[in-house]
Parts: sequence; structure tokens; C-alpha cells
Amino acid sequence: MVTNVGDQSLSKISPSLLRYRKSVTALTEQEIGTLRSGFSSMLGLGDDRGYEYWAGIHGLPLPISCTHGSPFFLPWHRAYLFYFEQYLLDVMPPGAAVSLPWWDWSTQAGIPPSYAVGALSDGTPNSLAGASISGIPDAQFAQIGEQVVTATNRQPGPTGPGHGPEGLPSAEAVAAVLALETFDDFSNQLEDLHNEVHMWVGGTMSEIPVAAFDPLFWAHHTMIDRLWALWQQTHPGAGVGSVPLDHPLGPFPTLNVGQTLSVSALGYQYAAATSSAPSPT
Repeated sequence: MVTNVGDQSLSKISPSLLRYRKSVTALTEQEIGTLRSGFSSMLGLGDDRGYEYWAGIHGLPLPISCTHGSPFFLPWHRAYLFYFEQYLLDVMPPGAAVSLPWWDWSTQAGIPPSYAVGALSDGTPNSLAGASISGIPDAQFAQIGEQVVTATNRQPGPTGPGHGPEGLPSAEAVAAVLALETFDDFSNQLEDLHNEVHMWVGGTMSEIPVAAFDPLFWAHHTMIDRLWALWQQTHPGAGVGSVPLDHPLGPFPTLNVGQTLSVSALGYQYAAATSSAPSPT
């Protein structure tokens, strides 16, 4: 199946051959290297296949397209991850592509090492540790009352248990959210956990207009998407509450809410867990 966004063709979507998104801690060194290479390649593209373009869809440059604080939060971000991942896969070598991994912050171990070290052993920059922020007119920062920033940064909080709101959400907090019965309750409380993680990372990740420029954003949101997929498995047919299934998820031209309800139909699944959040059965 080929999906078109603008004038670009996405060639690696094949619902008949599911891709598996893994925990970042389960990736091999080779897979981490491939993932870094993919991010580096996207960072080097200056058109609508590139990192700047896709990171900018979430916030700046205007208009800000992301959806928060509404029942569209989960469907919109699933569509966003879906399209970003297709372009990421398209710059990876055939047969060696690595899907977006999830960061299970509920283990409270902090930022994964593969995303934390600034430079690799050979001295090259680690493309998972940060990125430049470009393509945003200075006037747009001023328009929304933000300072101009040209590169991502992080100011993470404490790790491990016992830090309350100053720390990362716990496995117990995740389990409590997964036990909720209605989509609206689940979405609202999962978004609260999502917000806590953004604020814990601090820096760029704590600012919606530029959060998606941090490569860690994608691992965090893949975890959020995974938790929704897990909840869907234990609540079959729950849908998305009162949200119209035919509601378009702009600016994405080919997906509406109903088309985000099955990850298998989107060509991927989540591999078995390697940490505290439960795995699909």
C-alpha cells in the first residue's frame, strides 16, 4: 500500500506484514545505530520529508496543529506518529528498518542511555540526544510570548521512586489508568501522565511549541500510543466516546479518527514488554 502526503510517496506501509515497535531497552546496538542513522538522515532533509517539517507540525512554525486537552488527543498523536514513522522508515536501508521504539518511563530509570549521551565513541553527535530548532521565524516566538530557541535542551528531574509529582509516573499510576473503563476518563488521565513526563524532562520538551524537535518526544509519545493500544485490547469496542469517527485529523490528509482505532490496520503492533507496563496478550 502506498500513501501520499503532499507530493511524497510513503512506500513502506504494509498492513499484511506488521512492523513491531519495541521498547528502547530491547533494541540491539545495531538497531540503535540504524535508528540514529534514520534520525540523522531526516535532520539533513530540508523539504517536507525532513525532521524540521514534521517536528514543526506539532507546534511552531504556526499554525500549531497538535491537539491537547480533548478527546482528539490520542487519535491525533497516533496519526502524527504514523506519518513521521513512515518518513523515518523511508530513509533507512531496505530490510534493516527500525520502527519507533517506546520509552517506558514508568520504570523511573530516567532518560534511556541511547538518548542521553551527547556524543558517540567516535566523537560524532548522537542524533537521539538533541536537534537543532530551525525554520521558525523569530516573530512567531514573540507572537506566542516565547523566547527564541535554536537547539533542544533537557533539564530532567529526579529518577527512582518516592519523588511524587517531581518524579516520573510510576508503574502503579500506569496500571490505575489502564484500569479505567471509559475512553474519556482513560484519555484524560493518560494525558495527565503524558504531561508529567514532558515537565519532568524539562527544557524543550516542556514547551508545546518546540517539544517535538527533541528526539525523545517520539519515544515518549510511542509509549503513550502503546498504552492506548493496551487499553484497547482490554476494552474491545470501546471506541473513542462521543468523537465522530469520520472527523478528519488535520493536517494529515488521509486519516480520520476511525482510521486510527486499529494499530494493525496502520501496519504495526507493539512487541512484548521488557519492563513494567504490561504487554499485549
